[in-house]
Amino acid sequence: MRKWILVMIGAVLPLLGGASLGSITTDEGSHTWSHPVQPTAFLWMSVGLMVSHLLIVVGYLEVARRTTGPASTLAKVAAVGTVAVAACELWSGLVARTDLDAPVLTALNAGYAISGILIAVGTVGSGLALRSTGSRFALPLLVNGTFFVIALLLRSFAGDGVGIAALTVWSLLYCWLALSLRAAANETRPAVVLPAAG
Repeated sequence: MRKWILVMIGAVLPLLGGASLGSITTDEGSHTWSHPVQPTAFLWMSVGLMVSHLLIVVGYLEVARRTTGPASTLAKVAAVGTVAVAACELWSGLVARTDLDAPVLTALNAGYAISGILIAVGTVGSGLALRSTGSRFALPLLVNGTFFVIALLLRSFAGDGVGIAALTVWSLLYCWLALSLRAAANETRPAVVLPAAG
């Protein structure tokens, strides 16, 4: 499967998960990590988010492969951060029934924070490094990384509902990167030479 398609799937998966959220909420276990989502459903949603992030890693690695210098290095930093947040998503699902006061959740939140920093620095930094080169990846990376920071701030200060919506929009912005990867792939694909008639 072409890499840009994998990135596109990764970008859209969180939207599909969010659309089903309303049908799997519960009033039980209000002091547990998964509330208001049922623990089993929360686990499956977490697995879906993990898969989504791992598909996005394909995009960062492709940017790293198609660029050089600081831009390539920073794209790899973003890839590492995305792998780390994928691991956090799985961890999150596995502790769905954990009480909110449990120390393990402090460690999990620290993991999310470190992952987020790596993603933000890698994405914005790579975009900035590519601006002067005229690369088609520069603007998608810059917009994506900047919106990611905004989404995290909204999650922290405007509540879960607004924050989750903002993070979903952030995920969808990877569609732009996917389309940029598709265009880059088309540019480098060798032309097919047809035999002359007669």
